[in-house]
Amino acid sequence: MAKKAWLKGITPAEIIALGVLQPLGPISWNRLRAKVPSCRELLDMGEMGWRELGLANGQVDALVNRPTNTSASERLLKSKNIQLITIDDPNYPPLLKEIPDPPLWLYHRGDIKIAHQKALSVVGTRKPSSYALAAVKTLLSDKLASKIVIASGLAYGIDKTAHERSLECHGKTIAVLAGGLDSIYPTDHFRLSDKIVENGGALISEYPPLDRPAPWKFPVRNRILAGLAPATVVIEAKIKSGSLTTAKSVIDYNRDLFAVPGDITRHQAEGTNFLIKKGAMLLDDAEQLDDYYGLRSKRSVTEDLTVELKTVVKNLSEPLTIDQLIELTSQPVETLLALVTQLELLELVHQDDAGKYCLKK
Repeated sequence: MAKKAWLKGITPAEIIALGVLQPLGPISWNRLRAKVPSCRELLDMGEMGWRELGLANGQVDALVNRPTNTSASERLLKSKNIQLITIDDPNYPPLLKEIPDPPLWLYHRGDIKIAHQKALSVVGTRKPSSYALAAVKTLLSDKLASKIVIASGLAYGIDKTAHERSLECHGKTIAVLAGGLDSIYPTDHFRLSDKIVENGGALISEYPPLDRPAPWKFPVRNRILAGLAPATVVIEAKIKSGSLTTAKSVIDYNRDLFAVPGDITRHQAEGTNFLIKKGAMLLDDAEQLDDYYGLRSKRSVTEDLTVELKTVVKNLSEPLTIDQLIELTSQPVETLLALVTQLELLELVHQDDAGKYCLKK
């Protein structure tokens, strides 16, 4: 069971020092959190106690030799308006707290509380085709992009387009970085990062100021993207890519995974097509996401029905058997069964315990 207030009494300077210890990653910290009542007790154990906990030599050495002067990073927290939040704080992203290896601390610029709202993570290649760029704008409908939080990684390509789509629809977006928030990577996206914050969004990272991005940090960062939202969309990606590591985390965390089918002749699309073959939900219609997030009312769904489907709905003012429906609609049984199946898939109709068809309330 997770410990409450595990970081109580730990200063920002101490968290900065602990956050740069490479031998101790998220999995190690969460194991320690499960074993020791508090971080203060852990730090007070000393070298002998750490070895008794099973820490490797490199991890013990890192704790022994952790930085003692973090004043430069602390100054940047103030000058860059970067806030520090711990997993014990009520404003910590709730869905992120549920994953097995959540960051025990997060640095943020902007409104971290938007992570309590409905969110969708969007990832994909840094070198998208025109088809992939169009897919972002098509699948993130105006309503969706304005009503829910879009999370991505501030990288070139799909990430940038997803953030911009949210901003152009006056929505909120979260960018998750793989380095300290005092320095934006890529540097070309400095203005975009400012616009995200200015428009009510947030930049977040588990790394303190002065801690720069490194190749190994991006896969670690990607688990945060997978953990922030109930669902993630992969739009065009290679088999060996950061997007696929994000997708793996989504699956491991038992979250929902959507993938956009791609051109079978493009190397960049192999990853998304692979995910679909392995069970990811094929995403090819903006209404799928609108429905997933409950943004389409049943009335609007009903208005889009064919005349035949509307006739079935009209006759279901009370629960009816299939034979009763056949009599009322004068439809052949094969046709009627197909119509009822469509209505069930649209979640407008269901069968009750007696086997009668009813309108869903």
